[in-house]
Amino acid sequence: MSNKDQEVQNLLKARNFKYKRQLGQNFIFNRWLLNQIADYAEIKPGESVVEVGAGAGTLTEVLAQHGAKVLALELDRSLMPILQTRLKDCETVQLLQGDVLSMDLDQVTRQMGLEWPYKIVSNLPYQISTPFLTTVFRQLKGVSEGVIMVQKEVAQKVIAQPGTEHYGMLSLGAAWFGQAEIVCELEPQCFTPEPPVDSAVLKIKRCPNQLGVEERALWTLIRGVMNQRRKNLLNGLKSLGGFVPRTGATWSEVLELVGISGQCRGETLSLDQFAAIVRAAGFAENDETAEA
Repeated sequence: MSNKDQEVQNLLKARNFKYKRQLGQNFIFNRWLLNQIADYAEIKPGESVVEVGAGAGTLTEVLAQHGAKVLALELDRSLMPILQTRLKDCETVQLLQGDVLSMDLDQVTRQMGLEWPYKIVSNLPYQISTPFLTTVFRQLKGVSEGVIMVQKEVAQKVIAQPGTEHYGMLSLGAAWFGQAEIVCELEPQCFTPEPPVDSAVLKIKRCPNQLGVEERALWTLIRGVMNQRRKNLLNGLKSLGGFVPRTGATWSEVLELVGISGQCRGETLSLDQFAAIVRAAGFAENDETAEA
């Protein structure tokens, strides 16, 4: 452990800080590893970066050293005095206490003066990984890229391909966002305290899709089918209630038109295939808003 790492831990001890398991507090003190995470983000001087779960500020400090303008978010109020002490000389860092799941990060970044697009670089508290990633993939418009530490199982869900064990809504959300890959995996010993699971670093990059479908209609169909993922596709489509093809065709006719068997399971379909069904059902982009 470097002198710098020991200083941070000594400060936490002096402030009588107690790790809170319910907040997913598993900190990284290893300078080499922190620099690796920042390197994966390929930060250019002056770029805007949001860090979710600043913890003791170890990654925050490294991001600032790489030239980033950092908005560091932390839920735990007891960590704010520690962060303020450690980062008082980091002029490019802004601290904000609060729950990221209750924030609109696009709005917050604007209010805090960060330029768009912004990157997300984070050792993410594990209990919020799935809802937060879903928000990034589906809702936030200002995010261009991210390097995010999550539990390995969640990372596997993000990169999973159709028909595989981990494939699901998170995989489809990642495909909608653009590209995602696991750039490294970490054992529990890399953290303090050690989490009960292995971890992985995800690198994501936005790639504007060209699916040509109404977003609301696409996700209405995907949610309905994936919630019954082990049913055959045709039965899943028929159970969508009032959401029916706008063209007046039956779901059987739509599937025949796009060449997808109604006997396959929804969990075997790619995002492109879901989009093909939606387009054939009359929900091409710029049509009227679909009924959910």
